[in-house]
Amino acid sequence: MSICSSLIVIYILYYKKIEMKCLKITIIIYKMSDILRTTSEIDIDKQHIITLFNTHVKGIEICLEGQNINHCGKEGHWLETKMGIKHNAKNEPDINGYEMKKSSSKTTLGDFSASEYAFSGKNKRNSINTLNNWTDEIKLSRSEFIKTFGNANPRKENRYSWSGSCVPIYNIWNSRGQILTVNENNDIVIYYSFSKDTISIKTDFPLFLQKDNIVIALWKSSKMKPHIDNKFDKKGFFICKKIGNTYEKICFGKAFDFEYFIKCIKNKKIIFDSGMYDGNSRNYSQFRGSHFWNELITEEY
Repeated sequence: MSICSSLIVIYILYYKKIEMKCLKITIIIYKMSDILRTTSEIDIDKQHIITLFNTHVKGIEICLEGQNINHCGKEGHWLETKMGIKHNAKNEPDINGYEMKKSSSKTTLGDFSASEYAFSGKNKRNSINTLNNWTDEIKLSRSEFIKTFGNANPRKENRYSWSGSCVPIYNIWNSRGQILTVNENNDIVIYYSFSKDTISIKTDFPLFLQKDNIVIALWKSSKMKPHIDNKFDKKGFFICKKIGNTYEKICFGKAFDFEYFIKCIKNKKIIFDSGMYDGNSRNYSQFRGSHFWNELITEEY
């Protein structure tokens, strides 16, 4: 090999090394800019929530001392306190435009009492009266409603509840003659049909209930739309997720509106999960979802 050709080879090798170094620098700069861009995209409100979670919740033992151990929402209240959220019934996001949820097999969107139930009192049942051709002279107490449309629980001294298998899902008649539908106004309507009710003893039902296609519960879109839009259609939501017995992850999800909520009622990603029972005045008219939430999650920290 000549001196000239040797110099050319050395030059090429040297150039390649410089080129590789430049390439490495470019990659590092690109990755740093990507990190900076990602950081800058996290708005102040979201960063504040992440900081609260990392400081007061992540990896911390859940202590429920001093709380009512019989109250099913006690852990949720602990989480609210740790995140600096005051427990309230306001129709707005929990913190900084985001609604907070804790992960569970069925995460609740909200406890939304119906606009009207068949047991609603005088001047509070106008739509149901019209749809059923009733007047306020037809009376059904809340306890009678639960015993008529619900089931007895032998494990709880035959206490009646409108929960579990007797509660309808969208567009399917259940064994208790009930179905949940959505009408052209996006009102959520539950119907009862006496002829489809398979319960063995129905002879003591009042005559006004021994009919088909009776409306027993109604959620008007004019009531539900503000509930959903005001809670979930601002900046979105975040879910605190557990690994073992402690919360370890916080996930943020996209905002959604009432129209999306109705769509998910129809495709059964959201269900009506009533927990109403005799002896408690709270209606427990909850709407829940499981995979619904995961499909909306966009970020995890």
